[in-house]
Amino acid sequence: MCRLTLLIKLLLLHYASQSKINIERSCNEDVSLECPIAENNKHFLSVAWYKVKNGNKHGIIRRGKNDNPVYYNVSREVTFGEKHNLLLRKVSPADSGDYECVTTADVGGQNQNHKVSLIVTECAPTAPLTTLNYLNTTMATLTSPPCQTQVLDLPVTWSIAGYLAVALAKIVLSLIIIWVIHLRSSRQRYNRWPH
Repeated sequence: MCRLTLLIKLLLLHYASQSKINIERSCNEDVSLECPIAENNKHFLSVAWYKVKNGNKHGIIRRGKNDNPVYYNVSREVTFGEKHNLLLRKVSPADSGDYECVTTADVGGQNQNHKVSLIVTECAPTAPLTTLNYLNTTMATLTSPPCQTQVLDLPVTWSIAGYLAVALAKIVLSLIIIWVIHLRSSRQRYNRWPH
């Protein structure tokens, strides 16, 4: 039992360190993506930010202990902020996606990562506001589906509890079906015998 408890605690710890933060921002805002693992771990060799596209990591910016940033494979202007945050100026919907901050550990340390999902709302049209544009914008707003709300990850314990509840429900339903089949076959045998 102690080993199972230890395993669950390790899984929860791993899940907590792998959790993803969701951030929603408006078009043309300046965004600072935080990297708490770099702030909490002062003994690392470097910090790297990646944008994850189709499961592949595209390097954005990296800074070692010498604080000289190295840019590679960058499609927009980005900078480091305080505490190794990634600063994105005047974001657009193209900046939406999953970002990952990775700290490379010193000898004897452990590499860590932190994930952030950035959602940037559509930019408003810059056409002059005429009566027709106003009516089109109003109608589009009235007929468009409501904005997507922020989705929170459930803890692993809730996932395990859900799986256990489904398994228990399947077992109970199976037992009921077996009981009904047994009862039905018993009745059929009883009806075959002369009374």
